Amino acid sequence: MRKCAGILCWLLLGVSVLAFAQSSAEKPATPAGEGASSAKPPGPSPAVLEREFFAVVRSGNIQRFLAYVPEDGVNVGRDALHNTRAEIESQLTSRKGLYCTLFDSSCIQGTIRLDASAPPCSYRDLLMQSEKVRTASTETTRNGVRQAILVAEVHNQKCAGPGLIDFIFNYHQSGWKLFSIP
Repeated sequence: MRKCAGILCWLLLGVSVLAFAQSSAEKPATPAGEGASSAKPPGPSPAVLEREFFAVVRSGNIQRFLAYVPEDGVNVGRDALHNTRAEIESQLTSRKGLYCTLFDSSCIQGTIRLDASAPPCSYRDLLMQSEKVRTASTETTRNGVRQAILVAEVHNQKCAGPGLIDFIFNYHQSGWKLFSIP
C-alpha cells in the first residue's frame, strides 16, 4: 500500500516539476510592480474540480459530463485519439464506446477470458466499488495553457484495469474543459 501511495505522490510531483520546467523557460519576465505571482488564477481550483468531476463520474450523469467536453473535442485513450464533441456525445447517448469505459462495466467489449482473470470495469465502478480509492489533483502551465491533472488511485481485486486513472483539463474562458480522457 505504501508503495502505491509513494508512486502516486511521485507521479504528481514529477508532472508538476516537468510542467514547471517547461513553462518557466517560456514565460516572459513580469515587469516590476505587476505582482502577477500573488494574483489568484481565475476559476475554481483543481481541488474543487477534482471533487466535482469525480462526483459526476460516480453519478453517471451524461449531461453534466458533457459540460466538461469542449467544442473542439477531446483526446481519448492510450493512443490519444482525437474525438469530436459530436462523437463523444453520440457514444454517451447511445451507451457505447466511451460511455462503457466511463460509466458501465457491463457493456465494455473485452477479449474472451479463458482463465479466471478479472473482467474490465468502468471508471465509475472502479471509483465506487474499490476497496481503496484516493484522488489527487495538481495544476500546471504548459505552453501558456493552464492545466489541471486529476488522478484517482484505485485498488479493486475484482476488476482488471488501471490502478491509476488520470484526466487532464485545460482552462478556457468558460471554465475547465477536458483535454484528455484515459
